[in-house]
Amino acid sequence: MRERLTAFKLTLPVLCGYLFLGTAFGVLMAQAGYGPAWSLAASTFVYAGSLQFVMVPFLASGVSLVTVALTALMVNARHLFYGLSYIERFERMGLAKPYMIFSLTDETYSVFCQGDQSDGVMVRVALYDHLYWIAGSVLGGVLAENLPFDLTGIDFSMTALFIVICVERARVHSARVAMAVGGVCALASLALLGPDRFLAPALAVTAFVLVVSDRVRKGE
Repeated sequence: MRERLTAFKLTLPVLCGYLFLGTAFGVLMAQAGYGPAWSLAASTFVYAGSLQFVMVPFLASGVSLVTVALTALMVNARHLFYGLSYIERFERMGLAKPYMIFSLTDETYSVFCQGDQSDGVMVRVALYDHLYWIAGSVLGGVLAENLPFDLTGIDFSMTALFIVICVERARVHSARVAMAVGGVCALASLALLGPDRFLAPALAVTAFVLVVSDRVRKGE
């Protein structure tokens, strides 16, 4: 019971964000002609946040699986970098390891970074965040047919959540240098490669610079 309560308290900010963002996704799916059952399936088995928003026009236009796979790799390449920091921890979780890898989103990772939690709390944090997203997605699909106002621009909600997380992390002094490095690398990559191909190279260079600087600082 204590682990459940701890996990719920830690995920309250994610709950507020995911219910709204999930609802936005469900609405977009409904507008593209896919009902709540599709939203439920996508949020249960894909569970990729921003990729799910990108996926909506893909479903509507019937793009090839190759295009979908390459886009998924580019959009979610960042998971390869911060996921490595928890791979050893997940190894010790036994049967929960595959789910922990699957469910490691940006927001869940940010909760893990708030402090050292027990394995039980971490599993529940990941599960609760997943359930919040599913609930929001289904709710959006159900409500979409009855909403009386225009929802153009609702897909910006995912970007807004990333901005909020960035501002929150900026309050921590130790995170500001890493954020500055990431910002410079992102802008440079954007200028050199354009908006469609800048993300993965920017993340790779940022990770390399931070790892090297950390080793230099420690004298390794």
